[in-house]
Parts: sequence; C-alpha cells; structure tokens
Amino acid sequence: MSPRGEPLISPYRAESASILPNPPGTQLPTAPPTEEESRCWGEALPRIAGATHVGVVRNVNQDAFGRFDDDGRSEILLVVADGLGGHRGGEVASRLAVDLLGRHFVEGDGDPAARLTQAISNVNREILRQAGEDRALKGMGTTVVCLLMALDGRSYVAHVGDSRLYRLRTGQIEVLTEDHSLVATLVREGVLSEEEARHDPRRNQILQALGVREDLEIDVAPVSPQPGDAYLLCSDGLHGLLEDHEIGRLAGLSDEPETAIEKLIAAANDAGGTDNVTCLLARIPPAQPFPTLRAGAARILEATRDLLGKNDNE
Repeated sequence: MSPRGEPLISPYRAESASILPNPPGTQLPTAPPTEEESRCWGEALPRIAGATHVGVVRNVNQDAFGRFDDDGRSEILLVVADGLGGHRGGEVASRLAVDLLGRHFVEGDGDPAARLTQAISNVNREILRQAGEDRALKGMGTTVVCLLMALDGRSYVAHVGDSRLYRLRTGQIEVLTEDHSLVATLVREGVLSEEEARHDPRRNQILQALGVREDLEIDVAPVSPQPGDAYLLCSDGLHGLLEDHEIGRLAGLSDEPETAIEKLIAAANDAGGTDNVTCLLARIPPAQPFPTLRAGAARILEATRDLLGKNDNE
C-alpha cells in the first residue's frame, strides 16, 4: 500500500495486484496478449483493466484485486476483495483472499463452480486461523467477488458480502450478485426502497464475510458471456456512492477498459470518496461477422464464376 494513497494497479497478466508509483487518474497499463492466449482465445480474448484507490477520506486502503490465468490459458479468474477490521486486519484479509484464491485457481481442476466454492471455503478457514493466532489480526475479515471466465462458456460468479458484479450488455446494466447486507435484505423484503437503503445508517452492516465464522454462505451462479459484454467487479466504495445507471453510463463511455476504470474511480471520489474504491473491468470484443460473411460470399462468387466458365467451355 502506498503511504500517499496512490492507486494500486494490476498489470494485464499480473498474478496479483502490485503497487506502482502512478498518481490518481493515470492510464492503467495493459500488456498485449501472449501468443498462447491469442491462439487459445482468438478474437474472444477479453480486455481487462483494474485499479484501486484509497479514496478521499480514509488513510488506509483495505481493498485488493487480482487477475489470474490457468496454465492452459483457457480460463481467467478475476477477484475483488474489500477488507474489514481495524488496524491492519482488513488490509491483510483482502490481500490474503485474493492471493489464496488465485493460488487455488491455478492449482485446482474439475468443475468450475465446485472449485470456486471450495477455494472460498479454504480461504475463509485460513483467515480464521491467522486471526486466531495473531492478536493484531483478531476480527479481520473481507468480502469477495470472483468471476471465472472460461473459453468453453462455463463461466461463473461467486461472492460473499457486498462487493458486486455488474454486466453491461447492449447499453443496459444489470447486477448479477445480491448483496449480503442488512439493507439489501430489507429492500428485497419490501421494507426499504432503493433510495431509502442508499441513505440508511445501517447500509454498511454486512451479513456474510470471509473470516467471520466457519459456516459461510457462498453464492455461486452461472454467467453466460456474449460478444460485446462488459463485466465490472467492484467494492462498495463504488456502488455505495454511485447509482447503478450512472455506473453503467460511465463504464460505457469508452471501449478502453483503462479509460472506463479511470472515470468510475474519479466519479466515486468526486461523490465524496468516503471509502476505498476498486474496479476490475473485463470487456469482451464484439462479434465480427462481416469479414467472415464477406469472405464466404467471395468464395461463393468465385465458385459460381468457375462453374459458369466451365459451362461456357463445354
């Protein structure tokens, strides 16, 4: 963590977030895809960028994020975590969650949904263990939201707490996760409206988090990515200050993930910056049917000409 509150930037293929001396609002680095990634994913390879910022009010950034690839490059895991707890506990918990989830992802195999569930459960136990052994870490915990994107289409979201996954499709934004928080539960039960929940003094009370107890409720659901989709993972430092339609508008202003991330974080800070804010955005390239159709039409035309020429010569 930077003592001056500088952004925490994750390079394109970083196995975990790394600290770079970039001032707030700079372009986020995105390395070109490797030859193996291009061969495996082709035109479907998503463009990914992410950043976290300490915000305007706080002195410590307890958010963390990361992007991980499996050895075969056929799967990508994106993770955002928002730490809880005083002193350095929250910072340790979120960083631990991201790093361990990445390790379990790279080393694991089998059904993606089961892998995500098992990995999060393992991380929960490890956070509890470390908090029990170190008094300085007592009470630490973290939210987490993960998106596993697979080339074969078996993509899943898993989350605990109030960090979110949004999907932007054809200009519309949709929340793909349900917050594990008191006010979100009251909204779902019809007790509070969305507007009332945004200003409710209990809005920071979450009902589930890693490191709180062993019996953890983990939500896992399939995701069906389509060409042109964008997926945004974020902490409540973003969605707690900006309404969903504004998040969708800002995320859709640019096809460049780096630019969109920069605008989102700047808007959260302009809205008060009362919390750490983290965004991780994956944009899937749109389908490119026209060149394929054009090439196919050219082949048909060429074959027709050959056939007509052959008939003329007979």
